[in-house]
Amino acid sequence: MPFFRGMRPRGTDRERGTSAIEFSIIAPVFLLLIFTIIQAGLYFHARNTAQSAAREGVSYLRLAGTNADPESFRSAAETLSTGYAEKLGRLNDVEAYGTIDVSTGRVSMIVIGTVVLPLGGNVEVQQSSTATLEQFRGDLRGSP
Repeated sequence: MPFFRGMRPRGTDRERGTSAIEFSIIAPVFLLLIFTIIQAGLYFHARNTAQSAAREGVSYLRLAGTNADPESFRSAAETLSTGYAEKLGRLNDVEAYGTIDVSTGRVSMIVIGTVVLPLGGNVEVQQSSTATLEQFRGDLRGSP
């Protein structure tokens, strides 16, 4: 049956505006999902930054074993880790704490910082890394 000017098919009056209502229900859920994904990505990026900075600091601290005063390396390694984390970005108020245990031959570095998330709030990120202290030991066998 052809439609004449001014005539609409049956049932369209009842469905008028349903797409606007559907959009108003789905849009907030969809936007919340998108912002949650963005926040999770930023958090994991900050966590990865802290982990990389801790590894850099431990890599530097491992060299302390060949020095007569291994504790002098600690402050330099903490500065190195802090600078590395700030250069990579997304971390604020970065602090690094290094430890050298000569008796067990282990070094560790803890990096702590905060990340600002788009939906509000600061989240603290803390990562650590541990490694073996490099120490040179001469040949203990008698010479041939």
